[in-house]
Amino acid sequence: MDVLVKKLMENGRSPDTPVAVIRWGTRPDQKTITGTLRDIVDIVKEKDIKPPAVMVIGEVVKLRERLMWYEKKPMFGHRVLVTREHAGGFEPLEDLGAEMIEFPTIEIAPPENYDELDSAINKIEAYNWIIFTSGNGVKYFLKRLMEKDKDIRDLKGIKICAIGTKTAAEIKRYGIKVDLIPEEFNAEGLIKIIQGFEGSRVQGLKGVRLLLPRAEKAREIFPEKVRESGGEIDVPAAYRAVKPEMHGKRLKRFLKEGRISVATFTSASTFDNFMEIMGADADELLRDVTIAVIGPVTARAVEKAGLKVEIMPETATIEAMVEDIIKWAAKRQAAV
Repeated sequence: MDVLVKKLMENGRSPDTPVAVIRWGTRPDQKTITGTLRDIVDIVKEKDIKPPAVMVIGEVVKLRERLMWYEKKPMFGHRVLVTREHAGGFEPLEDLGAEMIEFPTIEIAPPENYDELDSAINKIEAYNWIIFTSGNGVKYFLKRLMEKDKDIRDLKGIKICAIGTKTAAEIKRYGIKVDLIPEEFNAEGLIKIIQGFEGSRVQGLKGVRLLLPRAEKAREIFPEKVRESGGEIDVPAAYRAVKPEMHGKRLKRFLKEGRISVATFTSASTFDNFMEIMGADADELLRDVTIAVIGPVTARAVEKAGLKVEIMPETATIEAMVEDIIKWAAKRQAAV
């Protein structure tokens, strides 16, 4: 740089010509310094600016205060770790200047054994309700339904319950009407709602048959409550979440250097797998990172590891979690 600056002045450029040097442009750790041809070399050395960097020379540098729109974005300077398989739903953070670090700690795969799911599909007309708790449950159930030489016409007369608007949207994508989208998913509340649909013809859930296609490993609270209420419920595995083979050396380095602002976990599995992949010092790597989770089950997994959850939205959706992350960043910015 000193040779370039010297040559510019030797060939007629004024020593007072404005200069800007930008390191890691458009990244969270972007650093911009300004000066003139006379002093920019000394400033670069003083601020320890190293490649990769871009140098801008001329009067345009004086427009910096008016054109620094990117650095004024509310999420500028933040890296957000996404541990789910796809980063869909996190786009608003990127639009506001954050850099998304995708590190999926689960992969969705078909179940190792279809026996239970096939048995349920073979008697599909016997069910009063099918309850879907995720888009994956919808996709893998309907895929297997069609592989068994059936289609959505075989669901005629069965009421459909979707947990969450995203799940409902996935169901509707197949041309299937959703009868119930509860505001929140808890065993007692959902049972009462279903009882309301069934009316006075049943006592509790006696005689009501439910199908809950779900992940291979899932909690038993809701099925147990259904059975206690006199209902019948089958819970075949429609898919499974597996830990991918990965090492995460780059992510470990980012965490050690304090270059991750927020780590997001959308299920207990994403967190547990993350801890396993990161190894023995995983808790220390997250100690100074703001942890955001999608619901109380994930929060308990984090707290069980001795870590603190700082962001948990009232509504268990990615959109709500993203909104809370934006609010968190705004508060931090206001406190500076």
